[in-house]
Amino acid sequence: MKNLKRITVISIILMAILSLTSLFKINIGGETINLAPITLVIGIVSFFVTRKINENINEGLNIKTIFSSLKDKKVILFVLMPVIMNAICFLIATIFVPEFITHLKSRTGFLALSRIPILIIELMISALGEEIAWRAFFQKQVSKVLPFIPSLIISSALFSLCHYAEGSFIVVLYDLLFIFIIIKKHFFPYKFLAGENIREK
Repeated sequence: MKNLKRITVISIILMAILSLTSLFKINIGGETINLAPITLVIGIVSFFVTRKINENINEGLNIKTIFSSLKDKKVILFVLMPVIMNAICFLIATIFVPEFITHLKSRTGFLALSRIPILIIELMISALGEEIAWRAFFQKQVSKVLPFIPSLIISSALFSLCHYAEGSFIVVLYDLLFIFIIIKKHFFPYKFLAGENIREK
């Protein structure tokens, strides 16, 4: 149990620190490196490690539950939420903040109309990974120490900072706020991702 706590604390601290690195330019061998995506790997690995150690606890990601839950229309809506929210984000940006599209292309490098079907699949897969790392692991562990609302705000804020990219203040603010809202709305039901104990009331 002591090893589990150590793994959890180290993982949470690393995820928090690495999410903040996106605010600074880190040059290695003349190349600017973004270390923030490593938070996803740490969170996913830590989730499955802690779950393996806690095999006797019946909570967290359950593959069988996921597939049976996908028969529920509400769950399908949750799965599609990242796509819907991003579509809303693009629509608002097109009207009010057109510079955001260019900013997003420079941050992601994969936006193209010809790749929309692939992009939708990528968003859904990455959303699941993000949900496991930042909800099922990070927020769940932080919520053991802090009340639900502060743990939700901290995990959403750090996750948003992972996506920070330089640009005009308005565009960057719009980008980060939308990411914060999307992650705060949690894409997938807690009943099979993060356990009943941290579900929003």
